[in-house]
Amino acid sequence: MTAHSIIARFSVGVLWAALAAGCSEQPPAAAPVPVVAAAPVAPQVKETPDPVMQDWNIFPDPTSGKVEVYHQGAYVGAVTGDEPGDEDPPLPHKSGQ
Repeated sequence: MTAHSIIARFSVGVLWAALAAGCSEQPPAAAPVPVVAAAPVAPQVKETPDPVMQDWNIFPDPTSGKVEVYHQGAYVGAVTGDEPGDEDPPLPHKSGQ
C-alpha cells in the first residue's frame, strides 16, 4: 500500500464518520409553549327587578315622538315633549288619545 492510498482510505473513513455523526444528531428541542390559565369568571348575579317598576308599560311612537305610559293596564298619560323644562324626568300628562 502506498501512502496516498492509506491517506485516501483514512480520509474517506473520517468523512463517513463525520457524515454519520452529523445525521444522527437530534434537532434542538422546541421551546415549551406557555400555558395561559383561563381567567376565573365571576358568577352572574341575576338582578331582581324593582316591584314598583314592574307594573309600568311605556310605548314610544317613533313617528310622532309621543310616549304613552300605562300603569297596571290603565292609561296614565303621555310624554310628548311639551312638558315644562323644570321636570326632570318629564312626568306623563293626560293628552287626547
